[in-house]
Amino acid sequence: MPSIDEIRRDFPALNKWVYLDNAFVGLMPRQVRRGYDAWADEWLNFDVGNRTILSGWLEKAAKVRGMMADFVGVSPREIAYTMCTGSGLNIVANGTKWRRGDNAVFTEWEHNPLDTYATRRSGVEPRVWKPQGGSFLTSDLEKLVDDRTRLVQVSDVSYVNGFRADLKVAAGVVHAHGGKLLVDATQAVGALRVDYKRDGADYVSWAPYKYLMGPAGLAFLYVDGESIRELTPDRTGWKNQIWEGAHAEDKTPEDTAEKFEYGTINFQGVYAMEASLKYLNNLGIDYIEKRVLDTTGHLYKRLSELGKELWTPEGNRAPVVSYMQGGAVELAEKLKKKGIKVTGREAHGGHMRVSAHFYNTRGDVDALIEAL
Repeated sequence: MPSIDEIRRDFPALNKWVYLDNAFVGLMPRQVRRGYDAWADEWLNFDVGNRTILSGWLEKAAKVRGMMADFVGVSPREIAYTMCTGSGLNIVANGTKWRRGDNAVFTEWEHNPLDTYATRRSGVEPRVWKPQGGSFLTSDLEKLVDDRTRLVQVSDVSYVNGFRADLKVAAGVVHAHGGKLLVDATQAVGALRVDYKRDGADYVSWAPYKYLMGPAGLAFLYVDGESIRELTPDRTGWKNQIWEGAHAEDKTPEDTAEKFEYGTINFQGVYAMEASLKYLNNLGIDYIEKRVLDTTGHLYKRLSELGKELWTPEGNRAPVVSYMQGGAVELAEKLKKKGIKVTGREAHGGHMRVSAHFYNTRGDVDALIEAL
């Protein structure tokens, strides 16, 4: 295992920044940059050997699909490439066979709430799961869900204050009424050990440009094997065409999540994603999670000692800590001028969001506290 000093040398930005804004955009290590370069060099030099360049890209995509499936505890046939978290969420919302009178439940702080053109067109009633303080209580979810609830949407980790949902409990409530659980996992995957098969999630969407240190413009959608056939692809292209006339491509099997991919994906991002997953797997997710939680635990303690009004629940196990702060945007800009990067937002009464990854240290936290 490399030392934390060796790890930090992989991230050139840390020479300049006290970077505690991973919930916004994660930092890129040198190894991931080399992944981008490998794709560009291959195309630039047309270094394809005995294959076509597209077949090589597709082979790489299949390999990385398997790597990502292992990372989140599911089967490769249950993983689809998308372009962003919202794309995956919309595939589910648009592909669900809604009936007039159905309802959809979502937490008040969802980044992409389950109130869409498709649900409104279908006469779906939106039901908002409101927080109590900084938490979303199971008892409140139980009051909202009934036998007409088709989907419940929740974030594994809230992008607002880092609240981590108990997905297994939520899935139990939803499944008891015949509904499905839809999860936004962008603030969890890469920072925490996750297992969405174990949790009973039916659909999970996440983007890798935060804690997975991967590309923008590439994302992933998990569709549980039992739900693949009943979810209708919401768009059609060369990868999943259904016309039975003459065409060059083989038809995508109906029993894989790949049928939700309709066109050319961000292959350069796939090469970078491979490099990122290799890097993370080399460290091990248990090591990563331990470092993340140690840093955020220290952050929570120091903010409490400073007298800040913590918005994140005590004991919350996530990479994000938020506290209430007037003039948060202005303060974040002042900190940025000192080389400290966090997010300040005026929403929800004004708050500061601080988010750590494995390359952060208690020293980073102490530098922030001193500046505050």
